[in-house]
Amino acid sequence: MGKWSGTISGRGKQMLSTKLIKAATAARTTLPDGLEFADVTTDSRDVRAGTLFVALRGEKFDGHDFAVSALEKGAAAVLTDHAVPGTENRSFIVPDTLAAYQQIASAYRMSMKGVRVIAITGSNGKTSTKDMVAALLASKYKVIKTQANFNNEIGLPKTLFLIRPDTEFAVVEMGMRGLGQIRAMKKIARPDAAIITNVGETHLELLGSIENIAKAKSEILEDFTAQNLAVLNGDDPRVRAMETGAKVTTYGIHTDCDVMARDITSDGLLTRFTYTSKITGAERSVAMPLLGEHNVMNALAAIAMAELYDVPDDEIAYSIGTIKLTGMRQEILEFGDVTVINDAYNAAPASMEAGLKTLTSVVKAHGRGRAVAVLADMLELGSASEEGHRSVGQWAAQYGVAELICYGPLCKAMAEAAREGGVSVHYVASKEEAARCLREIVRPGDVVLCKGSHSMEVDKVIGLAFAKDGASHE
Repeated sequence: MGKWSGTISGRGKQMLSTKLIKAATAARTTLPDGLEFADVTTDSRDVRAGTLFVALRGEKFDGHDFAVSALEKGAAAVLTDHAVPGTENRSFIVPDTLAAYQQIASAYRMSMKGVRVIAITGSNGKTSTKDMVAALLASKYKVIKTQANFNNEIGLPKTLFLIRPDTEFAVVEMGMRGLGQIRAMKKIARPDAAIITNVGETHLELLGSIENIAKAKSEILEDFTAQNLAVLNGDDPRVRAMETGAKVTTYGIHTDCDVMARDITSDGLLTRFTYTSKITGAERSVAMPLLGEHNVMNALAAIAMAELYDVPDDEIAYSIGTIKLTGMRQEILEFGDVTVINDAYNAAPASMEAGLKTLTSVVKAHGRGRAVAVLADMLELGSASEEGHRSVGQWAAQYGVAELICYGPLCKAMAEAAREGGVSVHYVASKEEAARCLREIVRPGDVVLCKGSHSMEVDKVIGLAFAKDGASHE
């Protein structure tokens, strides 16, 4: 079966000119309209010949300090919010460089008539779903996607500038920390289609209520018409209830949806399931090198989108079997006889429960060893924080975790709840202590889940615990 290698389309000339920039931003410049740029960057370290360097301002940096050096390194021009000495005749001057950066990205995206943009948002699963959608579409089309999790007001334009004349799809991830942010990003990307994975408690501290979180996520559906596609999690009542003018396709496991999964089983480090589709009438059994029902849900969203864009089911099944996710999202590591599930990129109650379910399913599939969890604080839960951490401790007991190592001040409630449920709990002060504890208690055959909010650096526990033992890291 012929495959296009890779999901990033890098061929072709980037059609970004002075004329487009002036039309998008009304920038002041003396540069000729016909001047074209090879790339756009906000990082002076990434400047190469022909680049447009955009000088952004941050809390701890000011890109204007690097404007001259960017030109010295080969930048064709710089975009600044005032006249910077040494950049005369090679600059665009605008009132707000971030707004201009976004305007240029949007104009550039709209200038590429052959590309369709798929936007993905949700409280959990955005990045995994993005990776899956891109992989399935790439079996038929030239695709670019959000790199890592660059899903904010700076990362989104960065992704759009990856579009080339031969790009057919751009799969972009949209995160948010408040009302109005997804609406603003939608205005930049102008998506043709959208996926909403779920509505959960992530960012509850900032938005105040689950209803506000749902409202913020639903902004991605605003102003859609019947020409647009909306793929919605039908198992999530808040998502299913969202209103839109788009053509709606639902996916799920537990409710009647357009694309559904059944017969879900774990087989070693594979998940097998059968999906049925009302879009194509397909019924296919597939094996996915990822674990957990939550990843089946992510796959269903990708299957639905791929089918809507006419990817054959043979290609879908093949692509599902070879999916790889962005790092620290259910990365399976082997250290001698110990299996580690590195799912440390981020955490919320729903994803913690999914991770614990996955942990116990892997132990069951292995038929030996114990379930060991190394967990850390879940941040930005606001008033739901204590309840959320207690729930994780209760789930650890419910799903048969033998040893729980946790750290962070918020994890005290988790530790107490797990201990009450009969789990052997080690509540420690830091990731270093967590690593020492893990080294002491882990046994051959054990499966270890590592998960917590990104800033808690749970992934570093793995290196600290296993780097010196001489075990293999595959």
